[in-house]
Amino acid sequence: MSDEEKQHGVSVHTGFPNPATDRSLDTLDLHQLLVPRPNSMFLFRIRGNKWKTQGIFDGDIAVIDRALAPRKGDRVVWWHEAHGEFAISLFENVPHEANVWGVVTSTIHQFVRETRASKAKGQNR
Repeated sequence: MSDEEKQHGVSVHTGFPNPATDRSLDTLDLHQLLVPRPNSMFLFRIRGNKWKTQGIFDGDIAVIDRALAPRKGDRVVWWHEAHGEFAISLFENVPHEANVWGVVTSTIHQFVRETRASKAKGQNR
């Protein structure tokens, strides 16, 4: 594993894993990857399909860091006063009077979502 892979906690596996090499790999820690600053990180559930062309879909989870200073090209969460709700936009498209709440660092897209009803009944599909 390269030093860069170790630093970011990511390794690439192809083919059938070799059990002998398992001890040399670091564990994949989603918390380390997605929430490097727990005191400033928040999770928002996305509603609507406005960002589907950008790969963000209804029901996805946005990982937001309030400690990061937004830069051009960043997706940010800001309070939309007229609609009384949060909105996501590219930083350069946020209205000047709006307050940026945080920077979207990642999104989580679940391909299969277990419903509460099926979970309660012990049904897994």
